[in-house]
Amino acid sequence: MHLLDSPIRSEELLRETLAIEHRFYASSAEPLTSAELYWQALKQGEFELVYSSIFHGLGYSDNGGREDLRAEIAKLYGPKIQAENIVVFPGAQTGMTLTAQAMLHEGDHAIVVVPSYQSLEEGAKLAGCDVTRVPLSPDNDWALDLSAVEAAIQDNTKYIAINDPHNPSGALMDAATKQELASLAEAHGIYIFSDEVYRLLEIDPAERSGSMVDISPNGIALATMSKPWGAGGTGIGWVVSQDKTVIDKLLRAQHIYAVCFSRAGEAQAMMALRTKDAIVGRNMDIIRENLALLDRYFADNSDLFEWVRPKAGGTGFVKFKGPLSGDELAAQLKAAGILVFGPSIFDCGEELKQYIRVGFSRRTMPAALKAFAVFVDQHRAQWGQP
Repeated sequence: MHLLDSPIRSEELLRETLAIEHRFYASSAEPLTSAELYWQALKQGEFELVYSSIFHGLGYSDNGGREDLRAEIAKLYGPKIQAENIVVFPGAQTGMTLTAQAMLHEGDHAIVVVPSYQSLEEGAKLAGCDVTRVPLSPDNDWALDLSAVEAAIQDNTKYIAINDPHNPSGALMDAATKQELASLAEAHGIYIFSDEVYRLLEIDPAERSGSMVDISPNGIALATMSKPWGAGGTGIGWVVSQDKTVIDKLLRAQHIYAVCFSRAGEAQAMMALRTKDAIVGRNMDIIRENLALLDRYFADNSDLFEWVRPKAGGTGFVKFKGPLSGDELAAQLKAAGILVFGPSIFDCGEELKQYIRVGFSRRTMPAALKAFAVFVDQHRAQWGQP
């Protein structure tokens, strides 16, 4: 498989819709401004950090990320994770793809839980892997079927890729399921790559379980500044592992493909991490307010939509019960200036053809929902609904 054989479908669509009015698909948190970030840092007395973010050298960053940033990231995890267990990448996309390149070889087998962000699967294929897809279903609230994972394991299985909290459904894996999955992987000598970019955005914080990297020495966790913090513009993501041989491989891959990333971005990421409670708290307020609006709307329009309430993150997967497929509905909404993601963005099977993904993590969502509601009311009659 060549690098350009499978362009990222979501990015292709976003490139076509730069000027669209209503971004009802959006998954990352409310974008943080530099003014907000600096103000929060100054309020907390981070004067030296603010100074260093402005007055710093423009030489290469340390391979794998500067140590103070990695030490700050380590505070998000348990005691087994220290600065040396973390490799910083220029964003989650790079970390996700290069981890697969570093850990997998042609002829290996990988299991990918779907639907998911496209690169979770494409990265394994790009490394020359055979891939088995294990689907989640709305019939059991998008919960992982461990027996299906076990049935998919082959003698050459090296890698299980999951996304938790889950995009697009907003489902959340419970602690017991995580532990069972970890035990299964350990028994077969398989690594678990856990895309955790929406972690810290649990609607009920009491439902947050440990990172897969805290639960198992076979765990490899991915995270980024873009989702909980709304700070994707820092260009900072990271991959975490207890296993120092994994870290060595990631450092070598990072040095080959992405040796240099922004020193200013590193400093800004540290400011965001140190002001986590204020920034993530603000974003959770937005998410909870928007989710209440969606709960009310889909309850009032249950003749046309089926809504499994998300437990985490800023996205939900909604079933359309009208006469169009999810992709057909998404195309009509796009023509009306409203962007949602149809099931083809996630390469969904026939059983999910009626679904669309909506996003509710930004202040612009109420206006997008209002436009969506107007569109639905205008089309009810032709869909055969009163």
